[in-house]
Amino acid sequence: MDAVHGVTKEVMIPRGGAGEGSVRKTIKIPAGVDTGSRIRFDDFDIVIEVKSNKLFQREGDDVVVTHEIPFVRAVIGGIEEVETIDKPVKIRIPAGTQPGTLIRLRGQGVPHVRGGGRGDAYVKIQMKIPTHLTHEQRELLEKFDKTMQH
Repeated sequence: MDAVHGVTKEVMIPRGGAGEGSVRKTIKIPAGVDTGSRIRFDDFDIVIEVKSNKLFQREGDDVVVTHEIPFVRAVIGGIEEVETIDKPVKIRIPAGTQPGTLIRLRGQGVPHVRGGGRGDAYVKIQMKIPTHLTHEQRELLEKFDKTMQH
């Protein structure tokens, strides 16, 4: 998230020969950097390594977040709240959404490190299948299944 939003970090810079000490410097990491990005600072380059995030997968300036929905929501559609790199947003799930569907959120990805604009965010839909049903729920699903067979 620091790489996405930008951050100020303190680094220790070795100075002189062995045992002569180091200098603490504050550097500004711009928003949008990725692993391998180089930042020129005084007389040296800093090479960035970005750690992975549990919730978000980064693909260039795009971000993918996996979101699990109940199977009923996938069938009949509805509204779901999903996390983005900035804040939670509400998205519309179309009726008949299949597992693995990607829903694009234009301009809600990583800021471009050079220049304006941002990548996109994609919500990857996964389905939550219930493991325990009440007797009534099971009967309703069996009725539904019979109507689908005709």
